[in-house]
Amino acid sequence: MSFQLTSSAKNTQLLSNVLGLYMSSDNLIHKNLSFILDIIVNHRLFTETREPSEELASVYRKWTVRLNSLLQSKTVTARWSAIVLIRVTCENSHSLLIDHAKTWSAQLLGFIAKAEPVIIHQEAIQTLSFLFSYTADKPELQREVASPNLQRYNQLLLQLGRKEDLLSTVLSALTSNVKCFPSTARHISEPVLQLCLSCLDGSRDLDTETIKEANKCLVSLYHAGGKANMADVWRDSLSRLIGSVHDCLNRLFDTIDEETQETELPKSYPFLPVSSDYVDAFPVLLKRIQLVQECISTFLTSKTSTTIAVGVPVVHLVDLICRIYNVFEGSLMRDYKDKSEFFTLMMCLPALHLSTSKMFTSLLYCSGQEMMRYSKLFSRILLRLLSEHKTKKTLKVSTYKLISLCLEKCGYAFGESIYKQLIVSILQDLSVIQHKAASITNTNSGQQKKSHKKRKTDVTNSDSLSNKLISASTTEVQVAALETLASLLDVFGFAMENGQRSAVDGTVLTRLIQVIQPSNMSNEEIILVKAGLYQCLIASISHPIETQATILPHATRLFAAGLNDQSHQLQTLCRKGLNTCDLISHARLPPIQRVLPKTSPVVVITAQEEEEEEEEEEEEEEKEKEEQEKEEMTKDTVQEEIIPQVREEIKSVPITPVTLPTMVAPTILPRVSKEVVFEAVIEETSPVVETEPVVAESTPVESIVDLISPAIELAATAFTTVIDDDEDMDMDMPMIDMTGPDSDEEED
Repeated sequence: MSFQLTSSAKNTQLLSNVLGLYMSSDNLIHKNLSFILDIIVNHRLFTETREPSEELASVYRKWTVRLNSLLQSKTVTARWSAIVLIRVTCENSHSLLIDHAKTWSAQLLGFIAKAEPVIIHQEAIQTLSFLFSYTADKPELQREVASPNLQRYNQLLLQLGRKEDLLSTVLSALTSNVKCFPSTARHISEPVLQLCLSCLDGSRDLDTETIKEANKCLVSLYHAGGKANMADVWRDSLSRLIGSVHDCLNRLFDTIDEETQETELPKSYPFLPVSSDYVDAFPVLLKRIQLVQECISTFLTSKTSTTIAVGVPVVHLVDLICRIYNVFEGSLMRDYKDKSEFFTLMMCLPALHLSTSKMFTSLLYCSGQEMMRYSKLFSRILLRLLSEHKTKKTLKVSTYKLISLCLEKCGYAFGESIYKQLIVSILQDLSVIQHKAASITNTNSGQQKKSHKKRKTDVTNSDSLSNKLISASTTEVQVAALETLASLLDVFGFAMENGQRSAVDGTVLTRLIQVIQPSNMSNEEIILVKAGLYQCLIASISHPIETQATILPHATRLFAAGLNDQSHQLQTLCRKGLNTCDLISHARLPPIQRVLPKTSPVVVITAQEEEEEEEEEEEEEEKEKEEQEKEEMTKDTVQEEIIPQVREEIKSVPITPVTLPTMVAPTILPRVSKEVVFEAVIEETSPVVETEPVVAESTPVESIVDLISPAIELAATAFTTVIDDDEDMDMDMPMIDMTGPDSDEEED
């Protein structure tokens, strides 16, 4: 038996089952909460239907009544479950939100004002934030729900911000209120600023989520400055953060002989003063610098209002970055300063450089190609960092990523100034070293003294006889180096020198062809390195160099072999590489669609154009006639020259007379009945030399003119020998006497 229910009937039935089976007990509802939420979301129980029914409205009333009763429950878990269900109900049903937003917001404000557990405060704040932000673009609902409660709500949030457990939730709610209701939040901007600065002070350890929310809240405060002053407030806040970092560096770099600052430093925020003892002050200052730099990164990467254009103080940021990077382990110490303080600062430098790299990355993402004018400056700084951090994995990876980003943003100019030393560093990190096991040597001094001979006994085993391949750098460094190499080939690969390009291609091909992998790398690490090598190979064949042989055949074979790899990631890269090789080997153009005009174009010819065309035609006809006349004249001249020559040749040939032999007419003999035997007498005569007459046929003049060969050949071919066929046969046959006997006796 099957039931075919409409959407409203189905929602009614399912919601009734949820109310009756899983929400009847206050003590057990928190155990069934996840199941209830899945049913509401998957079946869309609160979706507005086109066929509203009284049964569904009745079930909705039961639902809201049950939620209100759970809010008044004495059980903490029941109250918490009710707040969660209220938020889900408001998120899925517009009508229920409008009908009950006023009462639910008042009840939730009461929970925030009272002493409740942290989970109830957190859930109540999140639900109220959703309710108030929902009314931001709905004026009538905002007047009824948000406007009467916002001021009290903001004050309660500032009070709850003193609790460290609720600090992240409170800051998120304040950020939402400042963005959605800037005029209402204007009077609380100063307390909110102090709350954010207390999170960035560095005197206490907060979780990462709280720090992120504090940065977002500090960035959002420019909304409260008014539409006319938003850009100025944003820039002033960022400049004050930069000045705060400089204030911390003034104390931190007290022992360093720095260059004098020519420009005036911006003002800073009023942070709490630190201890005069560097032992206590340095950890707080370092933590403060890291937090403020992270806040600067949030300023640079967060989205501002679409109608507000803000100016980034790039010069101040570049000066700050250079000041931090210019202090390294080889920096000079001031005279008459404490050496222990100087070495304590040296211990802080790696963490300081790492946080500065993050801020530098944000600046590159924010400014983009505007940083091209600093290409040479950045190249010098980053190359020095590469040489300084050879043995520091995290800093070297960070430096490689910065170089890759600079190549992407600054382009050819940056690549030209850095590629030589960068390639040397990358090839060193990608090299594989053959590790030879050292022999175990045991020497017996007593025996050597007795025998007076220097003997060396080597005790070896199977491990010492074997050679192992070991990668020169860690996997993280190799992956970062390969990413940087791929970016370099994309930007500057076509302009490299032959030797360096050959070294790069040879290293990539060697690592891919290598069968025995380094022993200090796991299978997952080998896959990561191979993926980077394939990316570099694709970049290399995509950007060839004119003065070097291509590696396309090797790349094609490597990509074809890589299709059989076990890793799906490597198979995908090899398939992409084969497609690239195919496009390079068999270049093809895409089809171009031509748009034909709907109507044929109308050509209008004026009278002047017609006259010009007629004149051109007449000129062409005259030229043709002149050419024909010239051809006829040349023919006549050729005839006049050739015909006399032919006639002279004909006259010069001698003609000799020829006498033909006379033939005797044969006599007709009578028919004889008996056989008559004739004796034929053949007279042998000596052959007579006969001369054949030569007859010259006259050749027409037209045929003589058309001949191109010399006149002698024309004259030789003009003669033909004409001999009668009958005369020819008579001349060839011998003379036979056929006249019969001479006397009657012979006849008898």
